[in-house]
Amino acid sequence: MAASKEEKIREMIEKMDKELDEWMESRPKRKPDKDAWTEDNWEEEMKKHPAFCSEAPEDVDNAEKYPAWAALQAIKYDENDTPEEKAIQYKDEGNHYFKLKLYKKATIAYTIGLQQKCEKPEVNAILLTNRAAAHFRLGNNRTALGDVTKAKELKPDHVKALNRGALCCMELKLFADAVSWCDELLRLTPEDKTIQQLRAKADKLKRSQEKDRRKAQAQEKKQKAQHNRLLQAIKSRGIRLQMPDSPDSSDEDDVAESMDRLQLASLEASFPSTGAKVCLDENDCLVWPVMFMYPEYMETDFIQEFHEESRLADHLDAMFGSEQAPWDVEGKYKPDNIEVYFEETSKSKLHKVTPEMMLKDILSDPRYRVLAGTPSFILLPKACRFTEEYLRKATAAAVS
Repeated sequence: MAASKEEKIREMIEKMDKELDEWMESRPKRKPDKDAWTEDNWEEEMKKHPAFCSEAPEDVDNAEKYPAWAALQAIKYDENDTPEEKAIQYKDEGNHYFKLKLYKKATIAYTIGLQQKCEKPEVNAILLTNRAAAHFRLGNNRTALGDVTKAKELKPDHVKALNRGALCCMELKLFADAVSWCDELLRLTPEDKTIQQLRAKADKLKRSQEKDRRKAQAQEKKQKAQHNRLLQAIKSRGIRLQMPDSPDSSDEDDVAESMDRLQLASLEASFPSTGAKVCLDENDCLVWPVMFMYPEYMETDFIQEFHEESRLADHLDAMFGSEQAPWDVEGKYKPDNIEVYFEETSKSKLHKVTPEMMLKDILSDPRYRVLAGTPSFILLPKACRFTEEYLRKATAAAVS
């Protein structure tokens, strides 16, 4: 069967394609231009052209590097344009970036638009409101609120500004202010269901916030009363307080200030697992956290609740009367073989304490300062070489 006309044409085209490929292969090879587009980079290179790209280069102001961009900018922003025309052009540019979710670039465009010194308040109000929207998307809620506040001053009936002001206040938990913004908005759009719902939510949160504030104020008042009772109890016993790296607070007028610093530096900072701090019990007796230090072995014991009418001897009996401390390898630390000292911080001088004394009597000693709200004592074994050497060094340091 004779070939049809279409088959003959197809055969001819295939033959011509084959001959063209053979001719191309026979041609001498040339090195491509270093700036030529390739199969791998042509799409990337094409996107660099301002006609096809989705955003401007970071250094777009470099006219020598981006002459095409410079030409387009010159066309877009004519020097003969009025400030209003330039402001609107930058507003449109900002809107373009905003649609692409390039919010930082949008804020820059709106800012440049505001710098054109346009004399029409409505144009500047729009620029401010749009910039607020971009800042809002970036999470800069307080900056956004500042912009819409200025926009409202320029154009009090600008619905978008009022709407965004209410939303900013909600994000900032300024619920009372959010209600005010919604009320202004509802005077313009009384039938807006969305704003009605937003106002209802803001009002509910405002009431809850006010309730929490009243509760916090009542709690603060209660804590202040307890604080004052504690201060009076400490002052009445002649106990002196001192914070680390601070002057002595022996004067009566300074006790309250010292105690404030004590509360601020709360003992949780030193003993995070206990949270212990001085307090009054039901009989208005002071209960202190107390530290025992054993410099021979660099060990410490922390007693969370040491009643002021308890004796040091009572705690020594409980701690060393029946069991040997794991670090006491020589068994020297026994209730009747322990000497107790406190340090007079102003003179770096050690003073020996009679263990049979009650804690409140020791703390009332004019030479004693309660450091950081935690009375502390140094415990040393009697008739021991370490004790003799330790006391000798302490005496020498106090004299010097």
